[in-house]
Amino acid sequence: PRQAAQASDLRQALVGFLRGEGSRLKSHRLSMLAERVSAGADPFVKVKKLIQDLITTLLKEEGQETEHKGWCDKELGTNKLTRDKLLTRTDKLKAQLEEGEAAVTDISDRLTVLAKEINELNTAMAEATSMREAEKAKSTATIKDAEAAQAAIASAKAVLLDFYKKAASATALAQVDEPIQYDRIGNEEIKMGSEEWDSMANPNFKGEVDRGHKEGMQTFGKTYRGQQSEVGGVLAFLEVISSDFGRLEAETLRTEQEAADSYKEFMASSRRDVAAKAKETQMLESDRREEEAQIRTRTGDLKSLQDQALAADRYYEKLKPSCVDTGITYEGRAKAREAEIQSLQEALRILKAED
Repeated sequence: PRQAAQASDLRQALVGFLRGEGSRLKSHRLSMLAERVSAGADPFVKVKKLIQDLITTLLKEEGQETEHKGWCDKELGTNKLTRDKLLTRTDKLKAQLEEGEAAVTDISDRLTVLAKEINELNTAMAEATSMREAEKAKSTATIKDAEAAQAAIASAKAVLLDFYKKAASATALAQVDEPIQYDRIGNEEIKMGSEEWDSMANPNFKGEVDRGHKEGMQTFGKTYRGQQSEVGGVLAFLEVISSDFGRLEAETLRTEQEAADSYKEFMASSRRDVAAKAKETQMLESDRREEEAQIRTRTGDLKSLQDQALAADRYYEKLKPSCVDTGITYEGRAKAREAEIQSLQEALRILKAED
């Protein structure tokens, strides 16, 4: 009976200790063990074995969790490194794509401006050519007219000079001192015999009067020598007109040459501008094709990186339940487990009193 009483007291002490430790440590396992020991169905030898088995289980859990912790740390670390790298590369590609698209936009805008400027230059050259041709045609006509006018005036001067020269040396059989009357075409008024004295001045007269004067013809009356006093004024007037036409020709030639030189310079400058803009257009079109090719490549790369990042994120979500969202940290679990082991070891020391 005494041993039975001692065993009962020991059991009660052990149950009280286990219940207290279970409550203090919030250990479900210690609380369950206390209830099993309290039931009194198991002898102390079996209770000792239960406690030792629980200690072994806790130590095994500690090893497994330590191994799992190492695996989690490795997987989480690798996953984070992967996700960080993918994020960095994705952000870089997005920035490059934005730059490339902006470059394509800028190039396209510049090409539009160049096309407009080239068209304007070509239009200006076409208009300048049309105007030059019209100016040249007008200048050519003016010069031709001026040359023709000068030639006509020179011819007229020669005729007049020849006429007055011959008139001045004309001969006559008789001369009178009284004033001579002239008809409307410049012939002397001859009265005797009438019809200009049967046109005695013309040996070939056959009934019609020839009012003209033949070179070397001998006449009765005073010889007509032309208005010798007025010839200088007429020739001077013709000379002025000829000089005006000469100045017109020279001025037209000068302005025509200036216009031709200006046109040539404008066309040369415009062609250089067109050539430079065409070359720039060619280079920019090549740059745009290259940028567009890079955009296509980077878009494909970005899609691949986004797929990899999605896979990495999904794997992280898979790791979270066992490696992240456990409700208590690894250190907390290890500390609680160590406390449970110490309590169980203390329980074994309590049971030694039974020995």
